[in-house]
Amino acid sequence: MPKRAKQLFQEFFVVVVGVFVAVAAESWWSEREDRRFEREIREDMLVEFESNVRILDADIAVNEEARVLIAALSGLSDESLFAIPDAVLSKQFGSGNLVSAGFDPELGSVQALVESGNLGAVGDRELRLRLSRWVGLLEQCRRKNFQGVNLEKSVMPLIVRAGSDLRWSEVERRELRALLDNALGFFDIRVACQHELRSAAHDILAFLEESN
Repeated sequence: MPKRAKQLFQEFFVVVVGVFVAVAAESWWSEREDRRFEREIREDMLVEFESNVRILDADIAVNEEARVLIAALSGLSDESLFAIPDAVLSKQFGSGNLVSAGFDPELGSVQALVESGNLGAVGDRELRLRLSRWVGLLEQCRRKNFQGVNLEKSVMPLIVRAGSDLRWSEVERRELRALLDNALGFFDIRVACQHELRSAAHDILAFLEESN
């Protein structure tokens, strides 16, 4: 091989090796950064899902009390309904008494990750599946919560109208019972969704603690 050709070959070989080394180094560094980012995300998830469980526990406890009021007239006969004193109805269903809790999640950086659709940043497929289920449940619960809250609010004009003279007519009593029965169905759906969310949050926490 001529000396010049040999020199060119050596230079070409050095360049190729250099390119491969640079690509390998960049790939190694990128993977290292990805894994560092994932470790940080996992740490954030532990803190935030622990907070979500606490919030859900509190919301469910509030809703257990709220259900007693919403279901107070359910199944009552007209005779029993009409026998309730006006003052009792006004006090029981007075403005501000009909309060329930809709779940407002604490997600922070996790929310930014899952809602951006960039779940590829999480290398563990099982964790990605759990996060995807969580996001799906959140969206379902938001819709159900919106419907339930609107139905509960539909009771308020009746309460205000009846409370203006502190008297509940038979028509108003039947209307109140019907509105509350309707609201109760959606209320139970909302709370069932909160239980699903709490179960999903516990599942994610258990998985993170086991795999970290």
